[in-house]
Amino acid sequence: MKKTILAALILVFGTISAQKTKTQVNKIDKNLVGLWKGGEKDQQIEGMEKLWIMERKEDGTFMLLFTTVQDCQVNQHIEKGQWWIENGEFHELHFDSGSTDVYTYELLDKSRVKFKSKSMTMDMTNSEYTFIDTKIEDNKD
Repeated sequence: MKKTILAALILVFGTISAQKTKTQVNKIDKNLVGLWKGGEKDQQIEGMEKLWIMERKEDGTFMLLFTTVQDCQVNQHIEKGQWWIENGEFHELHFDSGSTDVYTYELLDKSRVKFKSKSMTMDMTNSEYTFIDTKIEDNKD
């Protein structure tokens, strides 16, 4: 019995350790690091406009400030999570929901990136959901 419990504990701690290790070795595209802004209207939800500012850090974490406008109501919320590149695709894990969105992406130039959804957790009006993030330049005097 003791051997079974010990084996189970080793398995659990080994799995946790492997998950942490995987998190730390995520591949990052440095072209996507920084402060970005974007927006879309009627793509995810009919009649809703979404505006956002996203900070993607080199450590693979992100913070996303969303502003939504629908029926003259304005709401804001903050999401935190982790991002990485896998098989040439952008992955975005949202800590609150535990869900991961997957996008193909194309660098249009140094300050613009076009994303196209491949797999998202939320139902959308538009199955071809695309948007462009624009880099917010640092003011260096």
